Amino acid sequence: MPAASLYEKFATTPLCAGLSADEVNSLFELCEQRRFDASAALFTEGQPGDALWVILEGDVEVSRDGTVLAEVGPGAVLGELSLLRDTPTRSATARALCPVVAVRLPRTAFRKRLLANDVGALKVVSNLAHQLADRLSALNDRLLSGGRKGLAVARSELRRLVR
Repeated sequence: MPAASLYEKFATTPLCAGLSADEVNSLFELCEQRRFDASAALFTEGQPGDALWVILEGDVEVSRDGTVLAEVGPGAVLGELSLLRDTPTRSATARALCPVVAVRLPRTAFRKRLLANDVGALKVVSNLAHQLADRLSALNDRLLSGGRKGLAVARSELRRLVR
């Protein structure tokens, strides 16, 4: 059985949930495909936040100030805040743990679609809102289960998310 194309992998990510085939195709056309060797940075903390990234193959480590925050794989979306708001700089570093294939969705091109009331772009914003709500819910759960220490961790993580 042949390997799935990058387009097919992109189409099955949570970012594309609920999009029609035409909407996925239109969104994919905005993306730039990139390949990274192991240990290469997709983006670095402090760089301009100008695009969202979708991991299609491989695993990526996300860190801030040298502390590992997460390891993510295919389907993961990184840098979503830079797509939704004018975030001046990246709040974390994303580094390939192995060879990685990802697509970069530039904020400028995506914003043009939003301003044109493109239904596919609006669905993407809804999908991102759901993912961010899930993260906030997880922070709330951690807060409730961790007492004062949990509150400190939740505040720290929330500050990281809104930077």
